[in-house]
Amino acid sequence: MPPERRLAAILFSDIVGYTALMAESEERGLRVRERNRSVVRPLLEQYHAERIEETGDEFFSVFPSAVDAVNCALAIQEALREDPELALRIGIHLGETLFESDRVYGDGVNVASRIRPLAAPGGICISDEVQHSIQNQPDIEAIPLGEQELKNVGRRVGVYAVGRPGAVVHRSARARVGLRSRGWSALAGVAVAVLALIAWRFWDQVVITSGPIRSIAVLPLENLSGDPEQLYVADGMTDALITELAKLPSLLVISRTSVTAYANTDKSLPEIAAELGVDGVVEGTVIREGDRIRVTAQLIDARSDAHLWADSFDREMSGVLDLQSDVARAIAEEIRLELTPEVHAALTTRPSVDPQAYDAYLRAFRLVGPLHLARFWAPRTIEELERAVELDPDFAEGWATLAAAHNALATVGMNLRYQSEFPKAREAAQRALELDARLGRAHSVLGTVRAVYDWDLSGAGHAFERAVQLSPSDPLVLGEYASHLLKVEGRTDEALGLAERILRVAPLDLLYRRQRVMLFYYARQYERALEEAERLRELFPDFVEDPDLASAYVMLGRFEEAYRAHIALYERCGAPCDPFREATERGWAEGGFEGMVRAWLEVATKVEGYSPWVIALQYAPIGESEQAFAWLERGFRERDPLMIHLKANPRFDPLRSDPRFDDLLRRIGFPES
Repeated sequence: MPPERRLAAILFSDIVGYTALMAESEERGLRVRERNRSVVRPLLEQYHAERIEETGDEFFSVFPSAVDAVNCALAIQEALREDPELALRIGIHLGETLFESDRVYGDGVNVASRIRPLAAPGGICISDEVQHSIQNQPDIEAIPLGEQELKNVGRRVGVYAVGRPGAVVHRSARARVGLRSRGWSALAGVAVAVLALIAWRFWDQVVITSGPIRSIAVLPLENLSGDPEQLYVADGMTDALITELAKLPSLLVISRTSVTAYANTDKSLPEIAAELGVDGVVEGTVIREGDRIRVTAQLIDARSDAHLWADSFDREMSGVLDLQSDVARAIAEEIRLELTPEVHAALTTRPSVDPQAYDAYLRAFRLVGPLHLARFWAPRTIEELERAVELDPDFAEGWATLAAAHNALATVGMNLRYQSEFPKAREAAQRALELDARLGRAHSVLGTVRAVYDWDLSGAGHAFERAVQLSPSDPLVLGEYASHLLKVEGRTDEALGLAERILRVAPLDLLYRRQRVMLFYYARQYERALEEAERLRELFPDFVEDPDLASAYVMLGRFEEAYRAHIALYERCGAPCDPFREATERGWAEGGFEGMVRAWLEVATKVEGYSPWVIALQYAPIGESEQAFAWLERGFRERDPLMIHLKANPRFDPLRSDPRFDDLLRRIGFPES
């Protein structure tokens, strides 16, 4: 007997997070499933479902009327609204369906099953066919989400979210298809979806019981240009958007280095948000075709996986700075941040930029690596940035980033070979600020140069305070302030307080975790430094001991561990450090800690250009105060940038009672105690 073909409304429902719940506790999962069945089945029967099938946590049911199916779905969600463990997603479609004695199938069933995942937890999504059938029902409100591409469905389907008028209507949690459309023509559908979402913002009455959004992670933007060579555009735009959002007051923004781990993850947004400790997540796409660029972004409350805002921004490349500001301003408005007049002006008055210059700028961002490896990546980055500012001499962000690259190369290990980079960093930062005085990173570079190179601590303080005011969530700005001013002045409590904020904005960044080891060492909290190093090893199995950790072992009298830490450092360094490693091993074998230090000094004092401050640092703890002062005087004469750390470093404690120590501090520029 052939199957019966007729029009029917198909309803699919499932429990959100059921698989994870069963994995965590099978007993609890079964209890939740039984509660679901006890509520859903009676309501399906009450609203005249003519066929009901159950599979695990799912219900599949057939209704003769679309109105009955939608009213049933609304009744189900209303009945479960107060159950904290039980949230359903429901999808409904009205279409041609085939009935046999033992099964129901056809296009109507397939479409309904594909619409269901678009619903938010506790939400209902319907097809445009269902919406046509219920549009005259005064007690049902439908909110358009635009046309969506559904898997194994050969056409785009209009999708709506439904609810009672004036009641809470949940946004679709993952209706991302519009964001993934290919090419400019396909973006017409995005525009419809975006306009619908904007309109929805005014109709919706969603209440976020977790409180306002005050912390955000921008996930790596997806490259939809169809050209893998354009990946640098998406990476650069991600970094630029993070930098722009980091200017917003009262908003904590996660650093780029901490979000890159989620570029290709299968983790859900709530999982990512929990790991990063944020309230909201921004995700989106970038398409570049010729001299045009489009960014489509959406803001999601990660605590409820609900959409808060979505929009698409399209500009010529020359207007890309305006585009970035538009995104940041729209997010600020959505989460109701109060912007100071200065911040508002910074987000509304942006100059144009030469497209080729901005392309070089984005390429430079792609090259940036860890700060301690700046000698490898900074020269190439500087080349791209110099090309950017040559093409557009009025490109303020280009000058600021060039300043930061020179600064990174100058401060990496404070190697004297790179001292010439400090004046270049200063010149680029000053040029950036002449063009735009609101660039926090440019002020931060000036702070570092003034402190480390000029020994002008007062001037450095003014620059850093301005930098933090302008970029309160930029870990680079916060980190330089903590390391190059607060720490060197002995204000370690303030530096550690700042490090706590850095930990919030850069939780997965090795550099700033290592900075905490350094700050605990400078605060003479040696055990805390060792504890922080243990956390580092848990997060980064490849972590190798650093100099401040080795010094903490020395200060605790744990000389064998200090020896092993130094050997690990030299092994990481490789061939250039072989003479130091061999001397350290020989000295340790012959004379323990003091023998190790003296053997190391035999090598270091013969290396041309080696930091006098570091050599003095080794003489101080073995009682060689005359040698230590001799090398410190040499460091003063040669303007060794590391001399700025003289006041705070604990290894110089044996010298502090000598009047020569205070005299050195005064000449460097420290105010008298």
